[in-house]
Amino acid sequence: MRAALTRLPAHTTRLDQVLCACVRAGFRLVGWSVHADGLERLPRDPLGGVVPCVLAVAPHRGWIDPFVLLLAWPRDAPRLTWFGDGPTMATSWWRRRLFPRLGMIPIEPRAGPGAIREHLADARTVLGCGSCLVVFPEKGPPSPRGRTRTIAPGAAWLAAAGAVPLVPVAIGGFLETGIGTRYRLRILEPLVPVSASPDTADGRRMARLTTESLGEALAPAVDELETWSARTNARRRLPWLRGLFH
Repeated sequence: MRAALTRLPAHTTRLDQVLCACVRAGFRLVGWSVHADGLERLPRDPLGGVVPCVLAVAPHRGWIDPFVLLLAWPRDAPRLTWFGDGPTMATSWWRRRLFPRLGMIPIEPRAGPGAIREHLADARTVLGCGSCLVVFPEKGPPSPRGRTRTIAPGAAWLAAAGAVPLVPVAIGGFLETGIGTRYRLRILEPLVPVSASPDTADGRRMARLTTESLGEALAPAVDELETWSARTNARRRLPWLRGLFH
């Protein structure tokens, strides 16, 4: 599966386009819409093209969240890549063939230091191929409305390993999932992590500072979007439908 990552094209393939079309059709079926703010803040080259970056998305409420980002992502931007549960991805031959071609990177649960270095190497691979990497940086138990969970330093390490910007992304709408739900996504100002080894005290300090900046950027945006969603989507909420996506 990791060998397939080295052959991953920087832009979407026909397979990616088919997947996106299916997701879009599913959203239309239940009346869901996605609106994105701040796409102009994505890091770009002198010609205006989006460059590889790590996208730190919060809050992560359920498995539908990646599809919100997928539908909001500019069609001319680099493809999105994602971390996925390694054992699940490897349980059958078609998963081993399909998921890497969709930009899925296998990770091991409760990984040790050796596996973490392998994940950093995987990030360098996909970012070096021109893709963008999506991370849900929260850890710990679910948080109350308008707040993120604890932000882990992994996103900072990944961006530093790839020498790319770290882009905070706030999302809202999931807590009110029902027929006709409106989702919103907001791109915030990119951060520039300092490249330093996670094995050094200075590297850990720089990652901690970047992580604190990430949390400070996300907090007010998450609060605003979830407040907006509670006001806008309150009459559309169907708890049983939301339960399907846990």
